[in-house]
Amino acid sequence: MNFTTLLVSFLTAATSVTISEPVDGETYDGDWLPLRAILENENEVPDSVHYSLNGQAFVLIPRLNTDWYTYMANDCRTGYSESPAPHDNTILWTAPISGTYHEFVSPVVVDGRVYYASEVDEIAYCLDAATGAEIWRFENIGDAIDDAMHIQNGKAYLASDSIWCLDALTGDRIWAFSGESLYGFAGPPVPFQGRVFASGSPFVYCLDDLTGMEIWRTDTLWTNSSMTAWNNMLFIPRTDGYMFALDTYSGDIVWVEDGFGMFWDSSPVIYDSTLYIGSMDGDLMVFDPNNGSHVVLGNYGICIESTPAVYADRIFFGPGFLIYCVNRITGDVEWEFDPPNDDYLHGSCGVADDLVFWGDMSGTDSVAFIHAVDIYTGNEIWNYETNGGPMGIQSSPSIVDGVMYIAATDGNLYAFGTGLKYTYREDYFYAEVGSNELIVTSFDGGVAVAADTINFSVTQTGITLEPSGRLALCASPNPFYSAASISFELSEPGFTSIEVYDLSGRIVRTLENSELGTGQHSIVWDGKKENGEVVSAGLYLCRIQSGGISETTSMCLLR
Repeated sequence: MNFTTLLVSFLTAATSVTISEPVDGETYDGDWLPLRAILENENEVPDSVHYSLNGQAFVLIPRLNTDWYTYMANDCRTGYSESPAPHDNTILWTAPISGTYHEFVSPVVVDGRVYYASEVDEIAYCLDAATGAEIWRFENIGDAIDDAMHIQNGKAYLASDSIWCLDALTGDRIWAFSGESLYGFAGPPVPFQGRVFASGSPFVYCLDDLTGMEIWRTDTLWTNSSMTAWNNMLFIPRTDGYMFALDTYSGDIVWVEDGFGMFWDSSPVIYDSTLYIGSMDGDLMVFDPNNGSHVVLGNYGICIESTPAVYADRIFFGPGFLIYCVNRITGDVEWEFDPPNDDYLHGSCGVADDLVFWGDMSGTDSVAFIHAVDIYTGNEIWNYETNGGPMGIQSSPSIVDGVMYIAATDGNLYAFGTGLKYTYREDYFYAEVGSNELIVTSFDGGVAVAADTINFSVTQTGITLEPSGRLALCASPNPFYSAASISFELSEPGFTSIEVYDLSGRIVRTLENSELGTGQHSIVWDGKKENGEVVSAGLYLCRIQSGGISETTSMCLLR
């Protein structure tokens, strides 16, 4: 018995660790594998989590941040979380902080805290994510609150009659901005690059993040949707059917397109450098966010108020009384779900752990349901019946650390789950050909308190690639620690693209996409994604396409 196995045999049951990837007993045809472990630790983050392969030394596993810090999860409003999610309707807690009429606001969750603002009560709340206990409240925020807070860098931003900036830890006011809005501010404030953007009809304001002072404003008329910032542009869907892209530095119009009827509540979603949004005409629109060119992916005959949730090749949204799952590449409907009691989707969907969640706006006899549906089949996994209140459920869900949060107009904010579950992930680790024993261990105070052990097999080394031919594609050094030089040769001039992929086929970085001349060329990859984020150690693929020829080589990044 090796040291690691002996150590695990003495662990207590105070916490639990479950390895979800690799799968126990499975056989793999490559030696670079993803590692994912889910840990329950009595609602407290452990000191550290490590893995040991085949009795070797412990290796630290980083924790995956699944915070849902603004409306629809993130800056791009995809509505997707990598968190585990509840697979039954067990209620962890409820908090009586929601109103009983128009509660469109969605909860957001950051660093173990839930942030929610009630329009009816005109109060902003901060609660403990594990227990629902109140941490602080900020009163008299105004009665125009209509959307989620945005939590960033220790600040809580809130749009109501004014734009409020609060200390996220204490609830103390940092600054407030009233502007000249005629109807209050719509959508959550958008902090971006040291500035805060806010929509207050008839203006869009750009404010200084530190002081709340106005930097610029532009007259773009009324929007009832949330704005989205991406790639130095601010996307604004107007209620008259115009879609604007503004320069975030100057407020100048980058592009504008019209003719879409109206946009109402549905907000721009950026996924894979593509913008998705629903219109009141029932169109699911797809835009190139760089220039505004667009197509209709499908028409569903009734207003799409929900913001599309996008995950992989699927889009989840509700026009009226049906919930659709549509292939975002082909536009084909993969499934549709017809809720009972002619219930209506006014909020949006949230996606996590192969489930899509939403709440019904209205139902018969004051009954409204919260649903969890399989993302691949549309089969309902569970539902929960509330007394609905006068307007059912208008809030959109958030899913963080294994818990799903949503508000209803029965006066309650709901948390579904059995407790906080923390995710630890390594994108790729190196396993040996043959049999492998993997142990993941959680430590608190230097003591191992929980572990899981699995066994799996590997049949071959890496991915077999055809040797480079006409383009002479080569990466050096390989393996590399910080940067690799990628060289290639073109026999004739032409348009050339060079892209780096991970082993799941996702583009990590586009290194070249232009016309190049004849001869030898080289380009450096610094081990970073498009947004500058450093990638994890592992095996990556580099593909070149030029003159109708495509070649691929592997690159091994070490840390």
